[in-house]
Amino acid sequence: MNRRIRLAALAPLVVSSLALGPAALLTGSAEAAAPSLVCSVKKSATAGKYDVSVTGATPGVSVTVTGGTPQNQFASTALADDNGDMTTSGFIPVGRVKAGEEGGTMVNCGTVKQAEQQDAQAQYSAGFQKGMAETRAGCAKKPLAQGFAQVDPNFEKGYNAGAQAALNSKACQGQ
Repeated sequence: MNRRIRLAALAPLVVSSLALGPAALLTGSAEAAAPSLVCSVKKSATAGKYDVSVTGATPGVSVTVTGGTPQNQFASTALADDNGDMTTSGFIPVGRVKAGEEGGTMVNCGTVKQAEQQDAQAQYSAGFQKGMAETRAGCAKKPLAQGFAQVDPNFEKGYNAGAQAALNSKACQGQ
């Protein structure tokens, strides 16, 4: 076969494959990407109660939250709102908390113990900040004001540590 004829026959094939290559890459998948659920567990103000927040659900679809142990279960189902969010609250026994859309895969939200630890750290930090600010204002430790509710022990520990840190600071040591 003549060399020119070979090139003439192959040229349209090469050009068409080069033209179709980028077009094939531009076409997207027919399926839309499924939303990805994200959830978290937080300790509620009510003793023993926990709040579970779910985001990224398909709006209007049932979302189920489960938790606990095989002997002691918690389950709650509600529709995701227009933003794909769902929140539930309940007395969740110790154990892992999961959430998932109806017929979908369950995702881990965390454990009740993790929620308690996060709450303890948040209470300590808030107490530390308040103790530091109130003590630094006059370089004298003020007693922690007790309201009608009992003060969280972690908040009180943080308050005392913050007050002590303020008393030991350069600002108060110079007075």
